[in-house]
Amino acid sequence: MSLSDQEVQVRVSVAPELASFREVARGLLARCLPPERVSFEEAPGPWDGRVDALLSGMGTGALPVVPRDFLGLAEKVVCHREPERWALLYRVLWRLTHGERWLLEREVDRDVQRLRRMERAVRRDVRNLVIRVRFRRGASDGAERYVAWYRPEHLVVRLAAPFLVGRFPTLRWSLFTPDASAHWDLARLSYGAGLAWEAPPQAPARSTAARRSRTPSEGTPVMMVGDVPDTREDGDVPCFVGPAGRLLEVVLSRAGLKPTDLHVSRGPPPDGDAEAAGWREAQAFREALASEVASVRPLLMLALGSTAGQAVLGPGFRLNLNRGQFVQTPWARGAMATFAPADVLRRADPRERAELRIHFEADLRSAAQWLRHAGRRG
Repeated sequence: MSLSDQEVQVRVSVAPELASFREVARGLLARCLPPERVSFEEAPGPWDGRVDALLSGMGTGALPVVPRDFLGLAEKVVCHREPERWALLYRVLWRLTHGERWLLEREVDRDVQRLRRMERAVRRDVRNLVIRVRFRRGASDGAERYVAWYRPEHLVVRLAAPFLVGRFPTLRWSLFTPDASAHWDLARLSYGAGLAWEAPPQAPARSTAARRSRTPSEGTPVMMVGDVPDTREDGDVPCFVGPAGRLLEVVLSRAGLKPTDLHVSRGPPPDGDAEAAGWREAQAFREALASEVASVRPLLMLALGSTAGQAVLGPGFRLNLNRGQFVQTPWARGAMATFAPADVLRRADPRERAELRIHFEADLRSAAQWLRHAGRRG
């Protein structure tokens, strides 16, 4: 390669998908192009499998071996709206493949810190979408279909849609955002163009897909508050999504609590980039709940999990000591905390898992019984 070639700035186009970035990065690495010589521009629309003409013909060899953590990180970062994310990803990839294999373990490195912040922002956005999206019943081609419109901060439809399939596997639904859409037909998940304007459906859904069908003036028998659902992919079971959500629905049904009796609090996202835990997180949770409680006006506050228990019952709450106890609260006529469904499912010991499920079901049956008694008292 001549000196003049080395001085030329290379411009490449990449679509906002991991597969596109991988193909572009493979070509750049094959040409030994360092990050300072590359300028990225984002291609509009979904990736069609083609790569920039500059990189075509470079072969289809695999990327050099990189830590698995980088691919997981890149999958989230490509969904961020930051225009500089492509240059940052390629710079970190270049460093990983040119003598800094353990770069991602250096948490003080500025490039790594920026990538981690973007990853956390995208994870929060996926979680918020899964919690906050509300489907409404409509019709398409003569069949019942539930429709929702949501404006996420980042390009997270493809990350969030599989969680919605796990949450609503028996409903035909379509999710629209300004950038993209997702569609579930009970057998296949597909993606399409976005929708810039929120077209309000005519009638609210009366199913688990939309549990907030009551107006604020009517009040709600139970406000269920859970530890904020997450979207971790390292083996943890997300709360209220997938297996945990299905377990919760089964146990609620056995206890006699109907979906129409429930308001499921969406919970607040963490502040900034902090991964707070314990009472500090519960305090932020509690402050965000106050206005929601005022509009819902529940008879019973039902907290699922340790953080939710502290948010509802205060810093003295301990799940192993206070679970299943009914207490007075200024927010509602009564309050009780029990395990989160994810607490039950993540136990590796089958005997321990079965024991927790027995306690979990017993607590929800007690909540249903308390509610019937409160209803008789008016």
